[in-house]
Amino acid sequence: MNLLAILKNDLRQLTRDIPQLAVLFLMPLAFILPIGFALGGGDGYGLRSDNRRISLPVVSYDSGASAEELRASLEESFMVENWFTAQQIEAAGLAADPDCQTPGPACFERTARRMVGQQQRSALIIIPADFSQRIADGQKTEITLVYDPGGDSTRLMQIEGVLKGAAVKLSVTHSVNAGFDQLQSLSAVAPEEMQTELEDGLNTQPAADQQPAIRLETVQPANYTLKKLPDTFQQTIPGYTVMYVFFLVDYLSGAVRDEKRNGTFKRLLSMPVRPASLLGGKLLAAFVIGMLQVLVMFAIGAAVFGMNLGTQYFALFLLTAALVCAATAIGLAAATVPGLSSGLVPMLIIAALLGGCMFPIDLMPPFLRTLSHLVPHSWALEGFLALIVRGQGLSAVLPQIGVLLAFAAGFFFLAVRRFDFED
Repeated sequence: MNLLAILKNDLRQLTRDIPQLAVLFLMPLAFILPIGFALGGGDGYGLRSDNRRISLPVVSYDSGASAEELRASLEESFMVENWFTAQQIEAAGLAADPDCQTPGPACFERTARRMVGQQQRSALIIIPADFSQRIADGQKTEITLVYDPGGDSTRLMQIEGVLKGAAVKLSVTHSVNAGFDQLQSLSAVAPEEMQTELEDGLNTQPAADQQPAIRLETVQPANYTLKKLPDTFQQTIPGYTVMYVFFLVDYLSGAVRDEKRNGTFKRLLSMPVRPASLLGGKLLAAFVIGMLQVLVMFAIGAAVFGMNLGTQYFALFLLTAALVCAATAIGLAAATVPGLSSGLVPMLIIAALLGGCMFPIDLMPPFLRTLSHLVPHSWALEGFLALIVRGQGLSAVLPQIGVLLAFAAGFFFLAVRRFDFED
């Protein structure tokens, strides 16, 4: 009996275990399908109440009254950042940058863009140098919003909504004030008939399609190739897929414990089969199941919801393989810990919560965001978001793949050291 025979035997046993198949394949669909149909594909995570203010860098090249008024309006809804400390600039790797040799908006903008690209900020706003002057002259101007498309899409909509509202308010206020000033000047010298016409003009409604004088331009970091805004499916489907891939831990550890309890291991070892082939066959069976899980979930996401999987399929395969390797290695290690079976599923659910599988890590307080890096879920999910949502390539997810393989190697080494075939 060789490695492939062990693989076939384990896969045959799994096909007969209907409850386990339901946990591995139907349970993630029970989350993905209702959420996908309920929230739709264009509005992020739907409605959400957020009781904490978002940190929002606002880079202003204009010190005029209108720029300050816009900044004050944003401060009513966000934690506006007007500068970064030397430590933050250094952490962004820009301490030696020519623009950062002297404090100023250029350095602030470069640092903020770097932080958005590194997912340390959701977005930043750039106010141009001639903003106040163009507003005063009644001319159109632009505000630039740089955002992370892989972050919380509801947060992006919140920023856009508040910014557009503040811009319209500022635009209307200046237009109305300028109009009243002109009317007062004209009415002082106009004949009575013209004064009547001017008064009637005040009651005239603006055209329904009239655009505000300030236009918002949204752009992405330079290393992103996203063609459109991310939708619900590109964020929730990878999240729940990662969550349930790690349920392989419960499946594999349970299968090993059952075979030890039933004496199957001892019987197999009495046959011409090496212990390495026995373990290898079981790990390979779990690996095949995990790869099928991801394939089925993503195929349903693409076929049913039109989820965009990006174009980096080789990188997607490598990331998936690293994810499944980590899950199977943890499952084998869990099988060597006595009495762990009863508490394994709650631990997996907590790890999924901490890893951002059920809601974005951006919504967590800072200390939990730091702790999320201790579980492999967050690394796998960040890799999927980089490929599927941000449109990045293999080089962008090599750190995530490396960390997942490190998890796999570490837990595999632990499992081999502790595994007892005779127990």
